Amino acid sequence: MGTITAAKQPYEPEVLELAGKVALVTGGTTGIGRATALLLAKKGLKVVVYGRHEQELKDALRDLEAVGGDSHGLVADQAYEDQVLRVFAETRQRFGDPEILINNAALPGGSILETSYDDAHYVLRANVLGYLACIREAVKGMRARGSGHIVNVGSMSAEVREAGSDLYVATKAAIQALSESLRKRLGPEGIRVSLVEPGSVGTNLASDQPDIGEQVAQQAAGEMLEAEDIAHAIWCVLVQPPRSNVYTLQIGPVKQPI
Repeated sequence: MGTITAAKQPYEPEVLELAGKVALVTGGTTGIGRATALLLAKKGLKVVVYGRHEQELKDALRDLEAVGGDSHGLVADQAYEDQVLRVFAETRQRFGDPEILINNAALPGGSILETSYDDAHYVLRANVLGYLACIREAVKGMRARGSGHIVNVGSMSAEVREAGSDLYVATKAAIQALSESLRKRLGPEGIRVSLVEPGSVGTNLASDQPDIGEQVAQQAAGEMLEAEDIAHAIWCVLVQPPRSNVYTLQIGPVKQPI
């Protein structure tokens, strides 16, 4: 008589439990940041958000309160280091050191040929130096803990390099390179660094985006993503088993030509 063996159980992937952890979402009052903050709050994380405008902050905090859980927000501009330091000081006072950093806040930028030096300098400070300042502060607590996750939200503009957006492209190419180098540095310390690069997304970032009606039509046609699509992608990156890390995730509409 042959040996009877137990039927093989279907594989269920291990996921990281994140409920109760502290997440800081930069630019968390609008667009991708706001959608991500709301999803994290729904999943039981303690969420801190900031943005540059009071009314957008009030709207985001109202929505965060509606989904429940612990959340906090403040008005801050990450182009200025002292304001980044204030964000982290308030986060630590309220919840402790962030265990997750969603580095998302960014400004649009056209071409350097039509942008003044001062305006270009401001975009570079927000889109590059702001990311660096947030990472530097977040890593302090992560190193002490021996774990943590930094998700840098970049853009597929770093790959596509569309004409007329060279200032924005330069900042997102910088975030792409930063993420890879930083991942190699921090990975051995147990700190994960991931890069999420969205394609076309319906947000209020760029002044040349279609109006809301056209955005809805493009989303329905598979030509544009919603901010919530990127939030879901970020969630998938975050819940990977501790032994694994998503280095780079590119996500775009099914029908986006690149």
